[in-house]
Amino acid sequence: MELSAIVQTLGKTPAIAQWQVVETRSQRHERYLTFLAVESEREVAATRWSIWLALAPVAGKQGESSFTLAAGDATADLDFRLATALESAAAAQAPAWTLPAPGEPGVASPEGGTDLVDAVVVANPLAALDSLTATYAQAAGAAPWVRPSTLELFATVSTRRLVNHRGLDLTERRTRLYAEFVLLHKPADPAADEVEIYDRTEATTSADLRLGERVAAAAEEVRALPTASAIPTGTVAVTVSDSALAELVDWYADHADAALHARKVAALKREAPVVQRTGGAALDIAVDATVPSLAAYRFDDHGYAASRQELVRDGVLTGLHGAGRWMQVLGLPPRGSRGTTVVPAGATALAELLNGTVEVLRFSEFQPRHDTGAFSGEIRLAWWHRPNGQRVAVKGGSLSGVLSDAFANVEFSRELVTTGTYHGPKAARFVATLAG
Repeated sequence: MELSAIVQTLGKTPAIAQWQVVETRSQRHERYLTFLAVESEREVAATRWSIWLALAPVAGKQGESSFTLAAGDATADLDFRLATALESAAAAQAPAWTLPAPGEPGVASPEGGTDLVDAVVVANPLAALDSLTATYAQAAGAAPWVRPSTLELFATVSTRRLVNHRGLDLTERRTRLYAEFVLLHKPADPAADEVEIYDRTEATTSADLRLGERVAAAAEEVRALPTASAIPTGTVAVTVSDSALAELVDWYADHADAALHARKVAALKREAPVVQRTGGAALDIAVDATVPSLAAYRFDDHGYAASRQELVRDGVLTGLHGAGRWMQVLGLPPRGSRGTTVVPAGATALAELLNGTVEVLRFSEFQPRHDTGAFSGEIRLAWWHRPNGQRVAVKGGSLSGVLSDAFANVEFSRELVTTGTYHGPKAARFVATLAG
């Protein structure tokens, strides 16, 4: 199967009023290690085509459907899935909207933008894996009483091409690095069991993967696990960081989605406060597809260019993000779908922010409720930063609260971090409930 054959078939099908094809070609190098010895390596290549089509609109509605083809599919597979998609489209009516054309406002240019790549991964993926393996071994070897158990590394280079019936033809290339590992620790007490800790991280570049930093932190944590005492309980100051903080901030970005507002199911209202501030820092949130992260792009799923979109300003929902479909339904100019979630740096140094708080390092699971913003999570490990400067490991119990209360008096760190699809303060401090 080739893109040209798919485009030709779609173009000569009279029932189709609109169509779009996204071709993705990827090559991934994988490495698996046990106790620093390479167990296996492999290379995986894949090609797929995601096809979307729509019928002619009637009374403001249009039938839509989509399907996927892989490199091994033949013309007969295309014909069968296309016929099935047309039947589905006739039965699935949605608000009518129009795919973008070259040169329209907000649409990406074939010549514009920058590929989101790690140059070393593009030039030599195996060299990138060698470097990450060495980083892992060095960081793990520097930690006393800790030994590396397993490590998995993936380096992927992919090319995405988007074409549609209106002549849009865009291409971008990107890289992705993934690492997951397990560290072991045998306490000095001969009667004590060996303990382990698991971590994983994913990023566009080796720098943002922060593998050495992650391994060093995990090594410190696995040594602390056997000596951790019960967590203090009550309403106390806590700090959360990295992916846990991203989960909290992302709730606001989730509810600034044009799709939810078009369907009238968003928990937030435009031009209305999302939090009643009682002190601390103002809550400002944007999405910016030009800021490097796993969510960055040159063009979104329909061809709109990467841009910055302000969502929350001083605690008020001032803007929305969304694919072209839902922005058109709301009568707003499309500016690209959601990109990197961005929060400005805070005013407080991390060391000062942590003083007197329980710093949660690891949750079993942590995620706000989609409807209310209430959050809770079981705590696997935390540092208790006592006011006297002593830091002790604690574990067990749970953290709970509501976002509207937590961010009413929040403080953010000056230090910034990129993790997953988030770029912003490394940590946030607020008051929440700890239960045993």
